[in-house]
Amino acid sequence: MLTLLILIGFPSAFGGNIHKNISVHQADTLIRNHEGKKDLVILDVRTPGEYAAGHVKGSINLDFWAEGFADSVRKLDRHALYLVYCTSGVRSSGAVKKMRREGFSILYNLKTGMIGWRAAGMPTEKSNP
Repeated sequence: MLTLLILIGFPSAFGGNIHKNISVHQADTLIRNHEGKKDLVILDVRTPGEYAAGHVKGSINLDFWAEGFADSVRKLDRHALYLVYCTSGVRSSGAVKKMRREGFSILYNLKTGMIGWRAAGMPTEKSNP
């Protein structure tokens, strides 16, 4: 457990690239460890409508199926730490693969997506589409 907390809390201390699937509990720990910092980007790759209906607080939305997704990803900081999620983990897994090919260093995929997040009773917030 301590190793997990160290890797999630301080990934850059170990150098190299980190690309892994994580659970809701691990994602929550990651978010809490980076609260108040600007080094974590929570990336929701669902449609704008899905995002508006409920998303992880502080997340940004880039629709995986949108025509400009690849261009939008290229504009992101490749050295930031990313938590990527979708509804079930399928689109986010695809997004992580694309981001890896673009040279992103630290990527965490929420393997159960919003389904798992909500099932665990984790908070969401809504916004206007």
